[in-house]
Amino acid sequence: MTITKEYVLEQAKSLAKPIDFDGLISQGVLEKKGAWYKILLMAKLPRHAKDRMTEYRSDGCAKFAKGTKAAERLVKKLSG
Repeated sequence: MTITKEYVLEQAKSLAKPIDFDGLISQGVLEKKGAWYKILLMAKLPRHAKDRMTEYRSDGCAKFAKGTKAAERLVKKLSG
């Protein structure tokens, strides 16, 4: 696989895009479980949220990384 500027840009956009946890909870996609989120509908979890999943347990609970300023800067640099 050749890594292109476009590929890096798409990955950076995914990492920079905020996850709307409240919206996903109200849609029944996630359920808050302490510091974890139980994934109720994996098929409805947005790609950018899946990309930011840092831990996943066998009970269907996951943790997600926060968006990074570095990813936002990279998006700006590659887009301009």
